[in-house]
Amino acid sequence: MIPAPMPAPAPSVTFAIISNAPAAGALLESVCTELEAKTSVSIKPLVVRSYDKLVGGMRDGDVHVAWAPPLVAIDLERDQAAKIRLCSRRAGKADYASALFVKAAGDIRTLGDLKGKRVAWVARESSAGYVVPRLKLLAEGLDPDEIFAEQTMRRTHEAVVRVVMNGEADVGATFASFEGNAKEPISAGWLDAGYKNDEVLILAVAGPIPADVIAVSTKLEDNQADRITDAMRELGDPIRKLLNADAFDMPEQSHFDELRRLVESANRAR
Repeated sequence: MIPAPMPAPAPSVTFAIISNAPAAGALLESVCTELEAKTSVSIKPLVVRSYDKLVGGMRDGDVHVAWAPPLVAIDLERDQAAKIRLCSRRAGKADYASALFVKAAGDIRTLGDLKGKRVAWVARESSAGYVVPRLKLLAEGLDPDEIFAEQTMRRTHEAVVRVVMNGEADVGATFASFEGNAKEPISAGWLDAGYKNDEVLILAVAGPIPADVIAVSTKLEDNQADRITDAMRELGDPIRKLLNADAFDMPEQSHFDELRRLVESANRAR
């Protein structure tokens, strides 16, 4: 009697994040181990260094779950490559703002002082570090491509802060989160980089911008996607440390409407 063939093992799911932090790989591995225990799904960790690799992996089907900026996730949704499943909360908020900032000790005091200066952006895909602050400047009648003498992409928020504070750039764009009507943020790119609020001057704030999201590939079966995202909401310290999140919510589609409008405006302005 010929034995029945063994069933093929279920394909593994790849969970990808963008990070340059040395501890990111170990933290992501511990998160995947905990997710496997809760879901009985084989989940492999993947740390990538750029938005392009994350987007390419999701479109090619090599990445199934991704921690992504909302702008990247919206593009993936438009391409029908992924769906936004969870939205993070930080400092009790599901959104944040973009801040154009300079060194407090410098001679730049207003947006009108930016002509001929050097600006540091995060990346073209970054909501707080590129798209939203550029739209803010355009709304103020200032075309970034005309007023700045130099524009550079620094890839991370920390790198933007460092080049502004060490004088390699005159102005930078990063994230900031405010409590109520407070003028000083409770979280910001410069705070994460080790600087204090009184060491920077905020020239302009724009937003709100939805916080980072968990995007799930449309190639992943719905039952697997449900099990993984449900389990993520129950995870403790490892995922919170890895993703700098307090908790995760199931977002309403309208939560991203303002950002979608900004994206459409940016596309028309090009």
